[in-house]
Amino acid sequence: MESLKIFLVCFFIGVSHGYRHFQDTIPNGDAVPHPCKVNFLWRGVGHKNPQGGGDRNPFGLDFQQVKQWTTELCQKDSDGDGMTNGQELGDPDCVWHPGSFPSRTKNITHPGICDPWGSPKCTAKNDWVSCTAGDFVCNATKAPEVKSFTLRYPPTRVPPTETNYYCMPFDVSKYIDMSQDYHLIATKPEINNTNVMHHIVLFGCDNDADITDHATPCYMSQKGCSQVLGLWTLGLDGTCEYEEAGYRIGRTGPKKMVLQFHWTNPELRSDYMDNSGLTLYYTPKLRKYDAGFLATGQSYLEIPPGAKRSTFESTCTEECTNKIMKGNIYITSGLSHMHYLGFDEQVELFRNGQRVAKIIDDPTYSYDNPQLKVYSSPIEVRQGDNLKTTCVYRSVSKTRTTMYGEGSYDEMCYGLFSYFPKQNMTGSCTTWKNFDICKFANEDHIIDGCDFGMFENLTSPEMRAIVNEVMDSCNHYGSCRPECPAVLARLNKHPCFQGELGEFLLFNFADGHDPQRIKFAHALRSCDKAADPVETKYPTSSAARAVSSVVSGMVVAAVLALGL
Repeated sequence: MESLKIFLVCFFIGVSHGYRHFQDTIPNGDAVPHPCKVNFLWRGVGHKNPQGGGDRNPFGLDFQQVKQWTTELCQKDSDGDGMTNGQELGDPDCVWHPGSFPSRTKNITHPGICDPWGSPKCTAKNDWVSCTAGDFVCNATKAPEVKSFTLRYPPTRVPPTETNYYCMPFDVSKYIDMSQDYHLIATKPEINNTNVMHHIVLFGCDNDADITDHATPCYMSQKGCSQVLGLWTLGLDGTCEYEEAGYRIGRTGPKKMVLQFHWTNPELRSDYMDNSGLTLYYTPKLRKYDAGFLATGQSYLEIPPGAKRSTFESTCTEECTNKIMKGNIYITSGLSHMHYLGFDEQVELFRNGQRVAKIIDDPTYSYDNPQLKVYSSPIEVRQGDNLKTTCVYRSVSKTRTTMYGEGSYDEMCYGLFSYFPKQNMTGSCTTWKNFDICKFANEDHIIDGCDFGMFENLTSPEMRAIVNEVMDSCNHYGSCRPECPAVLARLNKHPCFQGELGEFLLFNFADGHDPQRIKFAHALRSCDKAADPVETKYPTSSAARAVSSVVSGMVVAAVLALGL
């Protein structure tokens, strides 16, 4: 019997992992879209199940005969829609081979599903394809004392740009009596335009936060709105909090909230409108604990093109858990968060050098089908523990380097967790390369001798003098001025310019929105000599190399909002 159990476990693991290998044997195998779920990918291209495994679709039946990309398979029309498999997968001339780049990586269609979708000739052929999302199930919402209200954007035009972040504040006192406290115990998405909706973050706000009656562009969240209360991302049916915890709102909690939307509009259409939102379930019967939100992970990514596997790591160190924790916390749910290139994520808990738990074990991660892990027995995290996050990516169909960033086609690497009690943690625990972001929680604003409060304030006397000296002696564009190297050599001894702290601070200057900071950062690099890329010993795959990237997006908004 035990042998049978081991066999079955190995068999199902093999099934779940198998389609990843077959993706590499066909052109654009990791980029085939779902025909009727916008922004979803059909991971198991040869199967009727989009995630792989089970019955094969018409293309899968043809592929099964040869198990590789051949001229004959390329020239076939498996789904009978008048286009060859090669035309649908971006190899119309049938010249692609594993390890090469397809001649086309855009406008890919599924070779096993008849196109155009919804046409009379395809309706019967495609009757096995499901276009519906799952149903939200949260038994706690059925309790008689639980009530709900919905926050929804008014009809809002989606800009004709690929990535858009918009925020709209709400006065929650219009929906609930603010004379008492409540616990927010569940959220359900109300998605109006599936063509563009990528994710939603719900923030709690200070009492003096501004309220408007319309959505406006926002980089992170709105000023004064920093407490993460909930989130929805593509593929989630909703969230349901642990039975003994909830996010506090009301008299002593947030009375105002902001919905942040991320719209993805790759077609750059100007005729899209959206009025999506979230339904919030709350109870006046307070639970035992206040819930909090925690993020771990790496905010520096550079994924090379054409790679079958690129690995990035981040460790929330003992120093950080001692710094940001006031006592033990208990994790109640976990969610992997990468984008389309991500396929494997692990978050491990270490204590005294020994691994005590895998909090997230997601070896078949799918961006458009995320699996929220709910722990019936909450996982204890103690001060002094380490949390290691590992993200693995495939970029075999990419011809350009993919960086960390806010767009759907950029990448991220985070573990997202609900925990209790909220009072025992004061921030999240992420890294930039090897640099611990938790160090910015220092009350004196000093890190390794660097007064980062001074450094970030260009109007402070010391920083003003530094900026003036650099800008008077160095070009922010063009060649290196003769007097510049001596100035830079002296400044490079300043504590705020040392090591990865200096890299991080200048990186944020260069990647920000303030022209003066950007010019200053470029002037500091004006005398750098061009050189071949050098392998850098920060936690990435051997394929990744250190250059600039983009820092922002949904999770960074959450991380920064939590006090860092």
